[in-house]
Amino acid sequence: MRGKNAVIVIVVTLLAVLFIYYYTTNAHESQELPRGELFISNITGYVAGYLNETISLNVYWIKVGDTDFSATIGVGGLPPCLDADGVTLTGDVGYADSEIKEMVVSVRLTLKKPGRCVMRNAYLEIQQDNFTKRVPLGRVEFNILEPMEGKSLKIKSYIGGSVGPEPSVPTLMYSLLNPFNESVEILNVTFDILGLQISNFEPKEIPAGKTVNLTVTIANTTELGDLYVIRPLIIYRVGEETRVMPAETYHYATIPDEKTVLEMLKD
Repeated sequence: MRGKNAVIVIVVTLLAVLFIYYYTTNAHESQELPRGELFISNITGYVAGYLNETISLNVYWIKVGDTDFSATIGVGGLPPCLDADGVTLTGDVGYADSEIKEMVVSVRLTLKKPGRCVMRNAYLEIQQDNFTKRVPLGRVEFNILEPMEGKSLKIKSYIGGSVGPEPSVPTLMYSLLNPFNESVEILNVTFDILGLQISNFEPKEIPAGKTVNLTVTIANTTELGDLYVIRPLIIYRVGEETRVMPAETYHYATIPDEKTVLEMLKD
């Protein structure tokens, strides 16, 4: 009888060990994250700027598992109106899971030829671990102006952009100082981006020496993209003279949350 009891105890103990091993192994496997990377890089935009000015375009690089971002990054496929002026990486969105990391890749571009041109074939070339990958940069129209002499409106402050997990139509906001000895009338604010348009803009007067806030409401006519860069033209009148000047740049980004990142990598 004692022998049978001993056998039963050994069998039960063995089954318990096997159950614990099976449970812990499968629990670990079920929690294992998919490894990989993704880029949020398809920029849509319009940039007005002065000749020889430098502007930045932002791309988001997200990695799961292997979070090594050390790489050699270059820029190719630029139109003749632009020169690459360096690439920098900075941290931005913090995910709760330490296995998910994201870096902002900022591409500096110098505006080198007056007139209008379109960036449509540009890409990042990333060399890492003996592999080279090309990441397209989307489509951005540039309107490059000769610098103006003399006084112009001053932008004292502005909203520089928005980053979040949910799409939201951008709103542009500027605080403008009139440095002239007479009133200035803001006639219009313009940009040319497919799927976005300015809604119900009304001219605005700025008394001499005063500062006013200018809000530009935007409406989308198509589904919002993930990345926009918007630097519109401000058209204003001083006396009998109509002038134009670039506003400041607005960067818009919809960055997937942790759950969405993992689903995208599984797909």
